[in-house]
Amino acid sequence: MAKRAWLLVIVGVLGALVVWRQSRPQASAPLLQWTNVVALVSAPPGLDWDPLEAHPSVEEAVRGVDPDRLREALEDAGLQGLWVPVSPEALTGAELPLDDRFAAGGVVRGFRGEALTTDGLLYVIDDTQWPVVLSDRVLARVARGILEGSAPPPLDAFPEELTQPQAVEVLVLLSGGRGPQLWRSARAQSIAEGLITASLAARERWEERTETMGGPLGDRLDQLDVEVAFLFDDGTFDPGALSLIDALVKPRHGVAYEQPARWRYLLPRTTQAAETPTDAYRRLFRENDLAEDSFERRDLRLYRLRMQTVSIDQGSAGSRRAPVPSGSDD
Repeated sequence: MAKRAWLLVIVGVLGALVVWRQSRPQASAPLLQWTNVVALVSAPPGLDWDPLEAHPSVEEAVRGVDPDRLREALEDAGLQGLWVPVSPEALTGAELPLDDRFAAGGVVRGFRGEALTTDGLLYVIDDTQWPVVLSDRVLARVARGILEGSAPPPLDAFPEELTQPQAVEVLVLLSGGRGPQLWRSARAQSIAEGLITASLAARERWEERTETMGGPLGDRLDQLDVEVAFLFDDGTFDPGALSLIDALVKPRHGVAYEQPARWRYLLPRTTQAAETPTDAYRRLFRENDLAEDSFERRDLRLYRLRMQTVSIDQGSAGSRRAPVPSGSDD
């Protein structure tokens, strides 16, 4: 009887331990992959991130206003990013301390949002390479040529900077006096590859919709601006952070969702035309045959989308907009 009693006690203790472990708060999956992070506020449960005080140079830089200095301090310390408190109602702007801008969910040059939660925001270093050739109209000229019907140039005809391997999403957008007319984007392993794929997709889409687009693309293209931009994931919303959507989707952001092998988005201009970012999401769901209240679907990943224009080739009667500088902040 005594042995049986002890066995029951042991089983009970082990069962309680399992229940306790399962009931403990755990960091969300998007956070678990990040290890070299400095925490400006208490790290999520189960993550052994360094406190800010452990890195004086990073602490000094994040209290300042120079993103390049902060990036250098992080890289010197072997760190990939920062975990910051969330203060979505705070102001943003290049003249404010970096820690305040991060906490407000702002856009900071050289960084991108990774995880957006009610406990904090994770920002990481953006490793996208910005070749010098992006400062002129070369990309948009190539896109216009493909849209006109020319065969895409071979990859080895591009400058080496544009064929350098990196994960990118390239957008090709046609716009006129009434604003955007048609756009397509492509995820690829180099800027050149993405540009070619997106340009061909835009040409094919126009051909499919010739009547509704007002005629053949060849008859309209000269009047349209051809814009080339990058699209960036700027932070995934944690399922418990849906209440932060309206505060954290800034004027430079669009809204997006992703399912396995499928992603849909609204560009920043369209997102800002909605009454709120939440309403923009509802429109996005509706346009893709989802219920407007699909925010909590487990198969959807909701995130902010940042569009960075890098090249514009203006048509004879286009929108006459100037490119947005590649490194501009909120």
